[in-house]
Amino acid sequence: MKYIITLLLFFLPATLLANCPRYDWDETAILKKINDGDTVTLENGRLVRFIGINTPEINHRNISKSEPYALDAKILLEKYIRPGDKLKLIYDKTKQDKYGRKLAYVFSKTGRNLALLQLKSGLAKHWVIGKNDLFWRCFQDAERQARLRRKGGWSDFKPLNASRLTSSDKGYVYVSGRVTDIDSNKKGMTLMLDKKLSVFISSAKLKIFKANHIDIVLYDKLLLTGKLFFSKGKPRIKLYHPAQILP
Repeated sequence: MKYIITLLLFFLPATLLANCPRYDWDETAILKKINDGDTVTLENGRLVRFIGINTPEINHRNISKSEPYALDAKILLEKYIRPGDKLKLIYDKTKQDKYGRKLAYVFSKTGRNLALLQLKSGLAKHWVIGKNDLFWRCFQDAERQARLRRKGGWSDFKPLNASRLTSSDKGYVYVSGRVTDIDSNKKGMTLMLDKKLSVFISSAKLKIFKANHIDIVLYDKLLLTGKLFFSKGKPRIKLYHPAQILP
């Protein structure tokens, strides 16, 4: 069954999203080491992975082969935290990843949201993993501001065009295109971008989009992020969270 639904990207004004909402700390801990732009080691040896961001990877065996801006992201943290400092942690629904790392929103002793700093500087990309999305709106807004200003890793940003995708474009990508078809059934919703890219949202995930007042309209232009793959020769992306639709 085909149908059209109204677009309502319910984003608050940028001025209201300049800083994330305030929550009480779940735990305080002592910093032992800064591993990279999104990972630190606590005094007790526990690794903490920042929720909501991904910074470029540092090649610890050969620093010169690190990804662009990887060292910049680590240096940014070093400006605000140092070994021996007390860190403030806030947890979300999932508190540990598959590698055994603690997952947390990490704040400096003065209360600075370190992930937000990385996003504002253009040294991190925003992503939502699983159900950990406590700060997703303000994180997405910070990323948008850095992207529009072409800061850091966004300096040469150019999304893929949905109409020109080829099999060599596999992997985690950013892609733009116009919604040319919307189809719905019991399994979920499928959008077609530029009559070529199939974008699927399962019925279970659609509930998250509706809860966040985000719908989609025919002929609207979207900028999406996600893992691009090919099935039966056709490009496809699955959306699991509204954060994958970039403002």
